Amino acid sequence: MPPPTLAIEKRIYLFLLGIVVFVFIVWGVAPPASYPSGSIIDIPEGLGLDALSQKLERENVIRSPFWFRAAAIMLGGERGMKAGEYYLSRPQNPFTIAWRILNGKYQIETVKLTIPEGFDVKAISNLFDRRFPYFDNELFIRVAPEGYLFPDTYFVPVTATASSTIRLLRDNFIRKIFPVMPEVESSGKSLEEIIIMASLIEAEVKTQADREMVSDILWKRLKIGMPLQVDSEMGTYEWNGLPERPINNPGLESISAALYPTTTPYLYFLTGDDGNMYYSRTFDEHVVKKQKYISR
Repeated sequence: MPPPTLAIEKRIYLFLLGIVVFVFIVWGVAPPASYPSGSIIDIPEGLGLDALSQKLERENVIRSPFWFRAAAIMLGGERGMKAGEYYLSRPQNPFTIAWRILNGKYQIETVKLTIPEGFDVKAISNLFDRRFPYFDNELFIRVAPEGYLFPDTYFVPVTATASSTIRLLRDNFIRKIFPVMPEVESSGKSLEEIIIMASLIEAEVKTQADREMVSDILWKRLKIGMPLQVDSEMGTYEWNGLPERPINNPGLESISAALYPTTTPYLYFLTGDDGNMYYSRTFDEHVVKKQKYISR
C-alpha cells in the first residue's frame, strides 16, 4: 500500500490532468473568438476531410481540425460532406458544423425563379435583381454559354454569383440532355447543331406540331443550300447555314423537334396576324399567303 503522501500526490496529479484534458476539450470544441458570424463559407466539390478541416481552421470557423475530423468520423460523414455555400449566422461548435456539412444544411434563403423556354442570356440575367447582391450581371452576360442554360424552375440561393448560376443551369442542361444523347449521336448532327436549330425553332413557333414541321423545313433548306430566312435571326437572310451559336436557350420540346422533324412537302412557312402558321410548297404560294394573312 503506497504511503498517504504518494496517494494524495497521485490524486492531485490525476485531478490536474483531468483539468488539462477538460480545458483541451472545451477549448477545442468552442468556436473561435473571431468566428465569422454573418458570413458565408464555400465548400468546394471533392474537398477531402483533412483539407476541409484545415480550410475551416484558416477561416476561423473552428479552433481544432482534430475535433472537427473526430466529429465528422463519429457522424459517419468523412466521405459524405456536401459541397456548397453555408451561411454562418452565429458561432457553432465543430460537431454542429460537421453535422451541417454532412447533411447539406446551408441555411441560406432561396428565391424561386422560373426561366421560360427561349430566354436568352440577357433575359435570364435580368431575373437576377437586388435580391441577389453577389450576382454580377455583366459577367453573366459576357461568359454564360447561350443555348446551354436549361429553362426550368429553380430555387436559387440569394448568395448566387454569376459563376454558381451558370454551373447550376448548365448542370441541369446536362442532366436533361443526357437521355437523348444516343439520338443526337445517331442523327448525324452535332449537339451544337441540334441546339442551334432548337433555339431557332423556339423563337419561331409555339405548338409542338408546328415545331416539328418547321424543323423539317429548316433542315431541308440547309440541305439544299437555301438561306434559313427566319425572322428571329436576321443574319439568316444574308447567308446560308446555321448561325454560329444558339440565339436563346431552348426547352426540351424544341430540342426534340430539332431531333425528330415531321416530314412535310413544304419549303416555306409564316405566322399570320391571327397567330396561326401557314405553309407553302412554292415561293409564289408563300407570297400569296403572306399578302393574305399578314397586313404589314
